[in-house]
Amino acid sequence: MKKNSRKLHEDLPLGDYPDRPSVNEMSSKFYTDTHDICDGQVTILRTKQSGQVWQMRCWISAEKKHFKKSLRTKNLEDAKDKARKQYYSMMGKVEAGMRVFSITAGDLVDKYLDYQQARADGGMISQRRIGTIRTYLKHFLEFVGKGRMMDTINKEKYKDYYLFRRKKHKDVKDVTLLNERATIGNLNKWGLEQGFITQNKLPVWAELRKSNIGSRTAFNIRDYQTLYGYLNQYTKNVDDEKELYRRKIIRDFILISSNTGLRFGECRLLKWHNIEIVKGKNKYPNVHIRVPAEISKVKRDRTAVGMRGDLFKRIKSYSMDTHPSDYIFTDWQTGKPLGRKVMYTLWDTIMKGSGLNESHNSYSYYCLRHTFATYRLQYGKIDIRTLAKVMGCSVNYIEKHYDSAIVEDMTDYITRGINEKSKDAFNDIVLRR
Repeated sequence: MKKNSRKLHEDLPLGDYPDRPSVNEMSSKFYTDTHDICDGQVTILRTKQSGQVWQMRCWISAEKKHFKKSLRTKNLEDAKDKARKQYYSMMGKVEAGMRVFSITAGDLVDKYLDYQQARADGGMISQRRIGTIRTYLKHFLEFVGKGRMMDTINKEKYKDYYLFRRKKHKDVKDVTLLNERATIGNLNKWGLEQGFITQNKLPVWAELRKSNIGSRTAFNIRDYQTLYGYLNQYTKNVDDEKELYRRKIIRDFILISSNTGLRFGECRLLKWHNIEIVKGKNKYPNVHIRVPAEISKVKRDRTAVGMRGDLFKRIKSYSMDTHPSDYIFTDWQTGKPLGRKVMYTLWDTIMKGSGLNESHNSYSYYCLRHTFATYRLQYGKIDIRTLAKVMGCSVNYIEKHYDSAIVEDMTDYITRGINEKSKDAFNDIVLRR
C-alpha cells in the first residue's frame, strides 16, 4: 500500500491493522515469533516478555484500539484455536453493536448520568430526580471503585452491598437500600443495552428483610391531632412580621398537603391559576388543583381534588403574591417559591416544638401525602382507582404501599360495625379548622 493511500485507523475493518513496520522489522525489536490467522485479521505472537506463551493481537476499528490477550498456552495449534474462537466471539459482539472492551464503573456512571440529564432536559424526568440518581450512584462507586472495570465485577459481589452501606451508615433504612438497588440495577440494564456490559454481569442481590419495606409512614391519629393543635398555636404571639408570615405560610402548606395528597414538589410550585375553589358538601369548600406536567414527578398533567379550599382563601388574606401567575407558597421578600432549605428548617422546628420528633423521628413532609392516602382509604371510603388518579400514581402503587390501610378498610366494610364512628373520626380529625 502506498503511503498516501493509507487508511485511517477508524476506517479499518475488524482485525485490520493500521500501517506499521513489517513483521520482520517488528520481530527484531519486540516479537520473537508471529503467525497471522483469520485471513490476516489476527496475529498470534510471542514476545521477549511472554517467553514461550502465545498471545493474540487484533485491531478493533469501532473502538480504535488494539485487542491484546494472553492465550495461556505454549502450544502453537492450541493458541491458534483459542485465538480463532476469541476473534469470532468479538466479531459477533461488533456485529451486534456491542463493545469489545469493557468500561470503568466511573465512565459508565458518567455516561448514564448524561443519558438521564438528556431525559430531564426533554421533560421525561425531573431535575430533582437527577440529583437523587447521582447520590445513589455515588454510593455504588464507593462500593465497587470508580476505576474498576465493569467486566471484572463478579455479579455475586452485589450481595455485599447492604452490609457495605450499613458499615458506613448504620441507620440507613431498608427502603433507601431498595431504592439504591433499583437505581444500580437500572444502571446495569442500561449498560447492557448499550453494549458496555454482558448479561452474565447483571447484579445478583441478597434478600432484604421484608418488614415495612413497601409501607409509607403516615401520621397516626394521635400524632396528627398533636400536629394540628400545635399549628393552631404556632402563629400566635409573634411580633416580627416576616417571621409571622413564614409561620403562616408553612402552617397552610402543611394543612393543604395533608388535605390534597400533593407531592412536596408539586405543592411547593403551585401557582394561583392552578387553583379552583368549588362548593363542597362539607363545612368547607373543596378545591380542584390542576397539576401541570412540568411540576409533576411523573411528568403528566392531572387534576387533584382536595378539601379545605378555604385555606387558599386564607393565604390570600395575608400574602402579597396573589396574581394568577404568582406562586402560592412564596418567600417574603422575593416572591419566588419558598426555598427547600427554609422549609426543612421550619419543619424541624415544628417537629421539635410539638414534641413529635421524640415520638416518631421519621416524620417528614412526604408523610403528609401518605396521611392523605391512608385517611381516605380508612375513613373516606374512596376506591383505590379514584385515589390513584387523584394522587397521580398507579393502582399497583396504592396496593403495594397502603396495604395495611386497605385491609383495615375491608375489615370495616365487612363488619359494618363502625361506619358512623369512622365518619365522626374523619370529620373530627380532617375537617376541623
